[in-house]
Amino acid sequence: MTSREASAHVVSALMGLGHMRAAYALRDCAGGALLIDGSPGFCSAKEIRLWDRIRALYYFLSRAEDIPLVGSLLLRAMHLAEGIPDYYPARDLSAPSSATALLRRLIEDGPMGSSLAKYVEGSALPVVNTFYASAIALDYRSRRKNNYLLICDSDFNRVWVAHDPRKSDVQYIAPAGKVKQRLLSYGVPEAHIHLTGFPLPKENLGPPGTLSVLRQDLFARLLRLDPYGQFFYLNGQFVEQCLGQSRPAAVPLEPLRILFAIGGSGAQSSHVVTILSSLKSRIMAGDVVVYLSAGIRGDICRLMKKYLEEAGLGSCEGKNIFLIYSSEIREYFDAFNAALRVVDILWTKPSELSFYCALGLPILMTDPIGPHEARNGRWLQDIHAGINPPGPLEYANEWLFDLLASGIFAEAAWDGFLKGRKTGTYKIEQLLATGRFDEGGSPPAR
Repeated sequence: MTSREASAHVVSALMGLGHMRAAYALRDCAGGALLIDGSPGFCSAKEIRLWDRIRALYYFLSRAEDIPLVGSLLLRAMHLAEGIPDYYPARDLSAPSSATALLRRLIEDGPMGSSLAKYVEGSALPVVNTFYASAIALDYRSRRKNNYLLICDSDFNRVWVAHDPRKSDVQYIAPAGKVKQRLLSYGVPEAHIHLTGFPLPKENLGPPGTLSVLRQDLFARLLRLDPYGQFFYLNGQFVEQCLGQSRPAAVPLEPLRILFAIGGSGAQSSHVVTILSSLKSRIMAGDVVVYLSAGIRGDICRLMKKYLEEAGLGSCEGKNIFLIYSSEIREYFDAFNAALRVVDILWTKPSELSFYCALGLPILMTDPIGPHEARNGRWLQDIHAGINPPGPLEYANEWLFDLLASGIFAEAAWDGFLKGRKTGTYKIEQLLATGRFDEGGSPPAR
């Protein structure tokens, strides 16, 4: 961890891994000391009980599709509660919703946000939150001018914005242009919106002026994702212009490296055994290397090991199959970020990891869970960085290699790099330190 002096309080919540992932990329701002709202040692017992109930409901609904008979009904109810209105026709959507009214009651009549407000009382440092309830509760309790809320999706429900946005002091950090458009429709003043990009791991970027780590990793990945030169035939000159390297005459074939990321709640873990069974012969032959991200929950890690045995691939663990797991969240994120540097495809539901396409990673999408992820998936497709499986998971051993041969994965990696915002971490650091940030930069450096 860094020993750098803190320039901000960074506050997250353990609701899955997405909000913590965003906070972890900003840990230098906090001098390495992240605050987790709703956690023991930080919050009162009354607050902890409230957060535990919210978290239990979140995890239950996130895995609703695995529940026989009633799963689809529960998912439908969740989708209605998290509903996101269409963009068109353009209209004023600033009126409070039932969700904002409920959150307001939890704050006004309950303990939510009281410990955070007490903790930062008297501190001049800005506060950046990665979960809406913390930011909105702090706004109600202290009305700070430097209270920031980082949006973690490409589109989102009205509950992410204060009950009365025109009277609120919350400052919003937007990861994409669509987010700014949505915030304006919800009534947030434009002066309160800061379009920086999503905070990506510095260790995957390199210095802000060069992004040398990202450029190096991306070029190596493009070579692996374009074994027959289809992508480079069309884009080689532009790649050389942006990355300073050209495709050599002879490119050795390497194993296809896939990272399958399971949600923090364990959602969609049942896909693993199907995918592994389909790819079994290619894994055993050394044509495919699989990284399985099991998060921070021991039960999910044990389940992954069980799936390895069921697929007859237990002996491949540590060779062509690697589990990314730690009960310590910082160790897990470090291992996950290290794996991102060497893998070729990120296979995941379109969560906050959608923004990782800016690292030059093609996103192979599983089904979204909830409206926010559905909108993330649409955003990925709009910028040509996300790919829906063209066939059933049982035949992944066939269509994966068809896509690879066509250069489609390489195209998605390149489009994500060009169109995604890469330097959000550095811009957010500038914003928190000075109240402003450098908005310039061409797409390859932005």
